This record gives sequence, C-alpha cells and structure tokens, in this order.
Amino acid sequence: MKLRRADIAFFILIPVVVLCLWLLTTEQTTVRIPLDDDHQESLQVYTTDGKKAAERVCRSCHGAEALPLSDGHPPEYRCVFCHKPSSPGTITGEKDIP
Repeated sequence: MKLRRADIAFFILIPVVVLCLWLLTTEQTTVRIPLDDDHQESLQVYTTDGKKAAERVCRSCHGAEALPLSDGHPPEYRCVFCHKPSSPGTITGEKDIP
C-alpha cells in the first residue's frame, strides 16, 4: 500500500493535536485550598468523607455575603473539582503548584 501526502499529513497532524491539547490542559489556573486554620474542617471532611461532603463545608463560608463568589464563577457545588487541596510544604494560595 502506497502512502499518499494526505496520509502522511494525517499521521503528523494527530501527534501535534494531542501535544497541543496536553499542553493546554496541564496548567493549573485555580488557587488550591490553603492549609490554614480556616480550612482545616473542610480538608478533614475531604479526607474522611469525600469531595461532596467537603463542598457542603465550603458553602458554609464561601458564597455567603461575607465571602461572595466572583461574577462568572462556575456552580458553587463544584468546589473541589477545580480547587484541589494544598500539599504540605507548599505556599498556600499559590497558583500552578505541581
């Protein structure tokens, strides 16, 4: 079977598209959940009861009048989908923590 130019272009294009998608999705752009006293309860619930239970704890402060969510913020019931817990030894609130 003879390879045509279209076949060769296709085989070159696929890895390029996969590489671009990977590069676009690897950067974390949200702030992690800090390891401070205010977030200890939610982190404890996260480790013992899971994400959904932890998100209920988040809503007890965030989304209220004291700490409102920004305009255009995704649904308030998906906190841990974007905001991952910080690792010990990291700078809390820092973006793009590996």
